[in-house]
Amino acid sequence: MQGTVTGVAAGLLLLGALLVPLERLFPALPGRPLRRPGLRTDLFYWFFTPLLTRAVTRGALIAAVVLLALMAGMPPDATHVRSLLDAPGALVRRQPAWLQALEVVVIGDFIGYWIHRAFHRGRLWRFHAIHHSSTDLDWLSSVRLHPVNDVVMRLAQALPVLLLGFSPTVLAAYVPFLAFYAILLHANVPWTFGPLRKVIASPTFHRWHHTSEEEGLDKNFAGLFPVWDLLFGTFYLPEGRQPGRFGLKEAEVAEGLAAQLLGPFRRQARVTIAS
Repeated sequence: MQGTVTGVAAGLLLLGALLVPLERLFPALPGRPLRRPGLRTDLFYWFFTPLLTRAVTRGALIAAVVLLALMAGMPPDATHVRSLLDAPGALVRRQPAWLQALEVVVIGDFIGYWIHRAFHRGRLWRFHAIHHSSTDLDWLSSVRLHPVNDVVMRLAQALPVLLLGFSPTVLAAYVPFLAFYAILLHANVPWTFGPLRKVIASPTFHRWHHTSEEEGLDKNFAGLFPVWDLLFGTFYLPEGRQPGRFGLKEAEVAEGLAAQLLGPFRRQARVTIAS
């Protein structure tokens, strides 16, 4: 989803051509209009996030690594920064690429689970509430994400992986997969993945996370592996049922990109924590 305006637009059209028919043919909640409330806001996010937020994230990641080099007493040039990342990586990089990739996915998902839980608490919820504000959940609403939420989550996942010595190439390959899977998880389809429902996060699993119904609040934080929710008591996936209501229990999240970007910084910003 990163790149030029043309590339982002092409990605939007390609994913729309794939996911819109699936949502029409196999809807979790039938009868949802294509031109639903909040559509314009989500389209703005679709371009804003890959073109601007991800650029900020890359800059923040570089700045964090340079800061770590300075803290380690190294000059912040490319050679020394590379040596900082390479130092712990000899053992890790002797592993096959497929094993490194699997380890990166597991480590990243475990960190993501706990960061996601943190964003459901205290002041961080102000930023994450933006993502939960959509009352018509579908694949396009997946990109409704405040930059602070996106930057913190990606830094928290990427820095430990790099400092453990995993190849940046493996990490770079993981990011597009994660972005696509996050889009799929929000799709308006009733898939639970059957016997794998407790192994791989499904759209129904994640849609229960987004519900404003009491039974689903603060559940299903994992992005890929529900095992974290099973281990830490936040798993919820009732058989044969779909959530029917989305958004915030009590919302003060304004519609529109600019209002949502600025809202969490205002002193009067208040949203009810989903708990």
